[in-house]
Amino acid sequence: IGADLFVKTLAERAVATELTSELELEETPDVAIDSFPFLVAFFRGQLDSMTITSNDVAAGRLNLAEVILTLDYTTFDTGDVLSGDVDQISISGGDGEGMLEEADLNQALRDEGIRARARLSPGTVSIESDAGSVEGQLDVDEDGLTVTGPGGISVTFQLPSLGGRVTFDDLEINDGEATLFMDVAPGLLRRPD
Repeated sequence: IGADLFVKTLAERAVATELTSELELEETPDVAIDSFPFLVAFFRGQLDSMTITSNDVAAGRLNLAEVILTLDYTTFDTGDVLSGDVDQISISGGDGEGMLEEADLNQALRDEGIRARARLSPGTVSIESDAGSVEGQLDVDEDGLTVTGPGGISVTFQLPSLGGRVTFDDLEINDGEATLFMDVAPGLLRRPD
């Protein structure tokens, strides 16, 4: 059991370092590998899944407080992991969530020169200004996150590309935050040259 935990910790650390550059993150993410028994899966170079958690993921003016990605069925070269020099990881796909806090959305709006405030409450967005409060809209698609206010006035914010493997496809508005849902495309994650 001790060897299993030691190698798992080593692998999680090596993968986290690789994913920092591949997913274009500023900070090294936390990585949790889910395979049991781990040593057998590790020496085969195949893991059932891994979860990557990163905080304060920024793209342009917008910051996501937290991003959690689950990568399904990953393969890698065992020797690369043991040497701490992982060049590529293959994934069969995955999904994830990004947490957008109301304060971060409002900071992005201010940075765009917009003198209004978005208030997020379950299922709705209110746009508040000195003139009052009106219902707004929050949408996510391949172009980014769009905030629409009265009269169709809107602003679109770039979302993190996360190495170009992620597509944001839906969102859920809660009290003071929005959860952005994403899909992770299958393929190779490679360290940029």
